[in-house]
Amino acid sequence: MTTAVQPRVARSFVATAMTRTRVPWPLALTAGTAAALVVVVALAYPAQGVSSFVVRISELLLACGAAYLIDDAAAAVTATAPRTVWRRRAPTFLGGAGLLAVTWIVILVVLSWQAPGGPRLAITWEVVVLCCLAIAAAAVIARLGEPEPGGQVAPVVLLLGVSALLTEPVLGVTIFVPDEGKGGVARQLWWTGAAVLALVTVLVASRDPATGRGRHGVRLVP
Repeated sequence: MTTAVQPRVARSFVATAMTRTRVPWPLALTAGTAAALVVVVALAYPAQGVSSFVVRISELLLACGAAYLIDDAAAAVTATAPRTVWRRRAPTFLGGAGLLAVTWIVILVVLSWQAPGGPRLAITWEVVVLCCLAIAAAAVIARLGEPEPGGQVAPVVLLLGVSALLTEPVLGVTIFVPDEGKGGVARQLWWTGAAVLALVTVLVASRDPATGRGRHGVRLVP
């Protein structure tokens, strides 16, 4: 009897997780815009190819979308349920992350179709780090009590990213991956360090509040 019940429970859990997986509409909008931008430019200028500036804008749009991965409009209600922070965030996070990954694959296919070669792995690592930084900023704001931090983080990510793009040629510095794909060891270490810092920030800011409660449910740490 127990063996018959367990498969049903497992199937029910998987079905519930799949049906509850959701994607915030701002994330879907930014992902669609990023893909459409690259596709339109590739079709409009087949000889010139998609410029690195357009690729960077698409990366920043995906990072803006990543800022919505931990949004929880019902946080005031779900926070009282006996579930961990990441179990509450899982439906939105998994659905949104999947959409972002598929969108970036589409962008890479378009870039490879138009201009084979290029720093594909480098720009992929770049967009991953940008998304991690956006998630880290959103996690900190969520920790401060904002249930939907994406709307606050996304505009800042886009503004700072565009500012960095415009600053590169003016100051003669290398922030993003150059067209030839060589950024130097210092640039690679900088991006790797940023990714590590972002992941640590997410883990610290996303600690389950239940770990700070005493035996009788009294919270010990604010």
